[in-house]
Amino acid sequence: MEKFKPYLFWLFALIAPTISVMLTVAFLIAVHFITESYAGIKKKIPISGERIGNTISKFFIYNLVVLSAFLLEKYIVNEVPFMRIIAGFIAIAEIKSIMENFNAIYGIDPFKALVNLIKKRSFNDLKETIDHLVNDSENDQKKQKK
Repeated sequence: MEKFKPYLFWLFALIAPTISVMLTVAFLIAVHFITESYAGIKKKIPISGERIGNTISKFFIYNLVVLSAFLLEKYIVNEVPFMRIIAGFIAIAEIKSIMENFNAIYGIDPFKALVNLIKKRSFNDLKETIDHLVNDSENDQKKQKK
């Protein structure tokens, strides 16, 4: 074990600047898995080992991509912030999936709600906005059933 301590120390020192980004990616993947599982339960779709396996593989692949981007940025091209760009794309993809799951669970599209609130510029009409969104989603569901 004593032989490996310097190598482990070197490895941890190398990836230390990426830990915050990797934890953020892991958090987004966990939230996506939780909302996806809850949406599946609402739709009576069981949680399968395949979905859990996909989540685990996504965790490792995304973190390896972030680490690769960091190493590329650090040791090859200093001018382009590859790690931040790639982490941003991963975060956008995960947040989009979380929003879709939220829509599947509650029948409300949070992005549409935010846009409507910004258009109205006041929080006094929040109940009206939510009622409008719920009615829109119910109408969409009726159209999909036909």
